Amino acid sequence: MTSMTATVRQALQTALASRATVSIRRTLVEMLEREPSKTEISAANKAARMIAEDGDAILISLLPSQAGADAYVPAARGQRASNYLTVDEKIIKDLPCRVRFATEKWDTIIDEGMRSTQQMIESDPLLSAFLPGWKAEPRAEKRARLMAEAAGAS
Repeated sequence: MTSMTATVRQALQTALASRATVSIRRTLVEMLEREPSKTEISAANKAARMIAEDGDAILISLLPSQAGADAYVPAARGQRASNYLTVDEKIIKDLPCRVRFATEKWDTIIDEGMRSTQQMIESDPLLSAFLPGWKAEPRAEKRARLMAEAAGAS
């Protein structure tokens, strides 16, 4: 008997083969043909994280309006962010701060998104007023800084 996590992982990978962005919850609902329990949602999130750890996709948190037609949000939930798996570079570049988990394989795409976000904030007076001192630190640079700090501390 296969575990729930393995079953959901297979369902998510199948969904990713046909769509660039996949709602974890919607895929689970389609697989079960009913509302999932908390345990099933936990297994689905674990399976999604495993897929992201393998570097096959990025685990990202989006509002339904940002995710488009793939969004699945029960009526009681409103405009709450949900977890998605994506390989859509446009979403990754446009919303780099919504990335929940990604391997180094995706660093350059996320960093490019951070740079364009930083540039957009700096060039927009309204955004810069609301986000004073906001500075994106590219993932590769942050990783190098943290490693240097760890080496200096030991």
